[in-house]
Formats: sequence, structure tokens, C-alpha cells
Amino acid sequence: MRNDDHRMWRAVLTASLVLALPACATADQRPIAGAVAEQPGVIPFTSANVSADGTINWSAPGAGRVRVYAGTDAAVSDRTTPVGQGDATGSIRVSGLAPGKRWFFALVPDRGAPLVIADRGLHLKTVPNLRDVGGYRTTDGRWVKMGLIYRSDQLDRLSDSDLGSMGDLGLVLVADLRTASERSHEPDRVPAGAEHLVLDVAADSKGSLGGDMRQAIAAIAAGKGAEMLTEANRDFVSLNSARSAYHTLLSRIGAEGAGPTLYHCTSGKDRTGWASAVILTLLGVPRETVMADYLASNDYLRAKNEATIAMLGRLPTPIARENLEPALTVRAAYIEAAFAEVDKRYGSFDRYVREGLGLDDAAIDRLRTTLLAGVPQ
Repeated sequence: MRNDDHRMWRAVLTASLVLALPACATADQRPIAGAVAEQPGVIPFTSANVSADGTINWSAPGAGRVRVYAGTDAAVSDRTTPVGQGDATGSIRVSGLAPGKRWFFALVPDRGAPLVIADRGLHLKTVPNLRDVGGYRTTDGRWVKMGLIYRSDQLDRLSDSDLGSMGDLGLVLVADLRTASERSHEPDRVPAGAEHLVLDVAADSKGSLGGDMRQAIAAIAAGKGAEMLTEANRDFVSLNSARSAYHTLLSRIGAEGAGPTLYHCTSGKDRTGWASAVILTLLGVPRETVMADYLASNDYLRAKNEATIAMLGRLPTPIARENLEPALTVRAAYIEAAFAEVDKRYGSFDRYVREGLGLDDAAIDRLRTTLLAGVPQ
């Protein structure tokens, strides 16, 4: 195999290991009575989202009027002049904000605690699957904070401009979930000031998950890409290296004084997808929202995947599109296999977190305190 072909296959296969989604959660959408909204710390919003064009939608039954403030810091600390306002259920479109910056919006109701949201996607051309993990509502009415944890695909292709935009996120930690082979061939570009932490999920794997390129090529060419990724998702639960990697990631995110963190693999969909599913589930985000976040990679990666399929179609011995797509995308069945493996080995997700990942009550409490806004309803 020529070196160029080898690099091309590596890009495809590492990507395989690895529905535009509004920045809101839809679980437990029951209206909140005014008396509940007035309880200290209760966030009355049952849904809220920001789209790429600056449209903000929200619903906060019983909260009265809602004023909207904009800022480039995740706290939106300057709330002097609102950029818009509306009723308890409302929608506005904000324009005229400085371009090239990430804007957060504080929704401040007459009754109840405020909520800070932002467009989840960062929309960086050279790292298309970079997005905020926050902005989801939990089953008990709290919200996952935005601006604290990010997920992404590979960072070796970052343009200088996009690297600068990532620097504006204030990242203090970048966790690389890839194999030694991936890191060697495609080393990360990390924003200045961020610690680079290697957490090799697949270090103990002996198959394609661990970087056996020939085995993976054969599986994809034979139409077994879906089978390969289903098994890989089971490995995310069963491998000692995976449990160690996810234990360390969650421990660092919840550590005292921890700052904004980004974790990634190659496509930001498989190893990274399970990391996000674990975090969101632990925080109390409903399963259907967790699944929607997981499947959103198909939209964020659509253009990148189409370019990859077109490139491979020009090879002397191309692989059929229908065989490539299962390896380049995510399917509900993949992550369902991981959750099924959790139930098989541990009996419940709670036992997986405590026994499989080794997180005690204190560590779990720190994660929830760090990442959740509001108080339970």
C-alpha cells in the first residue's frame, strides 16, 4: 500500500472509531406554577435554545416577562442593557453583535433564577464536530452549564484562525482519547495555556479499536462496519483502559478549581460520544436527550464525511458508499450496545459509574455541583 493510500485509510478508519440539535432539553415539559418558579434557585425554563442565526427561543411557564442579555463570558456578567425581551414563552432574533466571537445569552425572568445559554455549535471549519456539551435540562429541572465542557473531532487539522477561536474558550485541559498510532500520525494542535492529557481509551484493545488498520479495512470492505462499531461501543464499557480513561476524564472535570475542558478522539463521535453520554446521564439528562446529542454528530460531520466518501471513490479499488457510511456515522444501535453492556456487567448505570469507573459519592457530587445550574424542583 502506498504511503498516500495508507494515510487516507488511516483517516477513514480512525474516524470510524470514533439532525441538527437545538441547545435545549425537552424532558419533563410540564408547566411550572408561579409559586414553584419563585422558589429560590429554581430555573423556570422548560426549554431554551439559540440557533446559529441568533434566534433565541424559550419557554418558562409562570415566570412573567423575560429579559435577554448578551455577553462573551459564560456568566454574561454585564447585564446593564438587554438585547431583547419577551413573555414567559417567547422568541427574539439578536443581530448586530460583534462577529468572530462566541456569544452567551442570559435569560432573566421576573420570577425564578436566570439561565445562560448559547449556540451549542462552534462552527469552526477545520474542527466541525466541536460543540458545547452543556445547555440541556435534567429530569429534576436543573440545567447543564454551558462554557465548561466541550467535545470535538481531531485537532491536528486546526487552521491558525480556528486555533485562535479555540483559544478564546479559555480551555485549561484538552483530553486526547486516541491511540498512540493516531497521536503519532496526527498530533494535536492545542491552544496556548491548555494542558494536553493523553487518555487512550483503546490501549487494551487487540482489534480494530486499537488501531489494527488492516483488520478494520477488511471489515468495512466486507460490509461489517456497523458490526465493528457495535463491538467497539461494548469495549468502551468493558476494556480496563477505557474505564481508566473515562475515570480520569470525569475526575479531572469535577476536580476542585477545574476550568473549561475539551475531550476528543478522531471524528468526535464514538469514544467521545460515549464520554458525553456518560457525563450527561450522570448529571440526570434524560436518555432521549442523550441519544439526540449522540446522533447530532451525523449532522455536524455531514460535509466532512461526504468529502471523505468522494475522495475514496477515486481510489483504484474503492469501497462502496453503503459500506463506508456505517463506519463514518453513528447509529442509535451503536450506543445502545454500550448501555446494554453496562446493564449486563453492572446491572445499572449507577453501579457502572461507582464500580466500573470508580467514582465515589464525593466525586459524583463534585461533578454535579460543578456542571449543573439551579436547584432540583
